[in-house]
Amino acid sequence: PDIDVFAPLVLPVDGIAFHRGPLHAVFAWPVLAAGIVAILWLVDRFKMRGPDALPFRAGALFVVALLGVLTHPFLDWLTTYAIALFAPADWHWYSGNAIFIVDWVYWLLMISGIVLSARRWRKHLPDAAHPARIAGLLMLGYIGFNLGLSAWVQRATAAELRGQGIEPELVVAGPPPLAFWNRNIEWRSARQFGGGSFTPAEGVRLDPAIQPIRLDDPQLVLAERTQRYVRSFLVWSRMPIVVRIGGQAFLTDQRFYNAAKSPFTGTMRRMARRSSFLIPLDNR
Repeated sequence: PDIDVFAPLVLPVDGIAFHRGPLHAVFAWPVLAAGIVAILWLVDRFKMRGPDALPFRAGALFVVALLGVLTHPFLDWLTTYAIALFAPADWHWYSGNAIFIVDWVYWLLMISGIVLSARRWRKHLPDAAHPARIAGLLMLGYIGFNLGLSAWVQRATAAELRGQGIEPELVVAGPPPLAFWNRNIEWRSARQFGGGSFTPAEGVRLDPAIQPIRLDDPQLVLAERTQRYVRSFLVWSRMPIVVRIGGQAFLTDQRFYNAAKSPFTGTMRRMARRSSFLIPLDNR
């Protein structure tokens, strides 16, 4: 599915909207699996076959390839970045908010399972794949734990906000890079947004600072009419906001925004202009 990163080279699309879009959606899964089978068929046709080679079985290979393809959007869905599951028919983005995009536990389990199974195989030990199966089961348990924790934190956050008289439209509780047992919280109502955090020791803690979403900002209205990238960003963004930093307006997404917490002059301003997640809405 990640061949979609090359789409902007040949199609009039922006990567921010197209990546994790149509080629990650349900309509593409059988097409991608069929493409894998076609490649394997070509290899089978042109590679020298040994005397004990098994016959090419397109149906069985398609099932295996489809299962392989399905693991990719599933793992992408687990992150806060999200996927457009039914694009291009529907551009709603779905996210499990359970796993950081580069997760160290994944890597530890995968490397351990593969290395231990490979070692058993080289030593001709029985059931060489056993460590890999154990690692896979542990990974499924880890995924289930994180899905449950994120869902619980999101429900608890929504309940606390309602207790303050705020009706949340969306709450996202995603893990930080290393401490998967904690959560960074972002929430938004119809016109306001805020954040918070969760740790097992302190529970849900909401930041007192609440800011307006500002999606009616005239600069955003103008930029949406005149800049294709701004329109693409709004297709992708689940939590768009307009923030003012140093007197300048920027379009960004709550899930990937923390620039307002740091000084924003000089080098930071230049970096922001190059960032795909922080878009200046004027020409200064």
